[in-house]
Amino acid sequence: MTLRPLIRLALPALAILATSCTGYHLGASKPAQMREVHTVAVPNVKNLTLQPRIDVHFTNALISRLQEDGTYRVARAGAADAVVECAITKIERRQLRSARFNTLRSRELGLRVMVEYKVIDLRSQKLLQRGVAQGETTVFADANFQNAERQALPEAADAAAADLVSRLAEGW
Repeated sequence: MTLRPLIRLALPALAILATSCTGYHLGASKPAQMREVHTVAVPNVKNLTLQPRIDVHFTNALISRLQEDGTYRVARAGAADAVVECAITKIERRQLRSARFNTLRSRELGLRVMVEYKVIDLRSQKLLQRGVAQGETTVFADANFQNAERQALPEAADAAAADLVSRLAEGW
């Protein structure tokens, strides 16, 4: 007799538990236009700025971020479904904090790397996605500012690569 009331209570609870996760699915949730893309090629990034070697840092960071994310496999151009073409268009510096008694003298700067990208389907040559990704970091103005900035640029490039991979893998 005590078993029937337990079954009556357990069945609705079991039904709720069984259907509570039906809207979720495992794996990547790619943007609709990228659903047929499984492998991407990443050619060398174009550097349209005057900063040397930032293109190498960004290309390496982009490939690393794509591999870490796992939504797309990185392949050579002949074996890929799409190609991700990028160009570093701008490096912006802006003052975040000034010296205490001289507002024209910077103590801390924000460093932003802007990258224009487009994804082209290699089978149909159709443009799948385009946009601008950006990455930021901060630089403290010390006695050797050029060295500090040179060390901070790869960090900003990595942040821009993370932004780009997020746009490719998740659509935003």
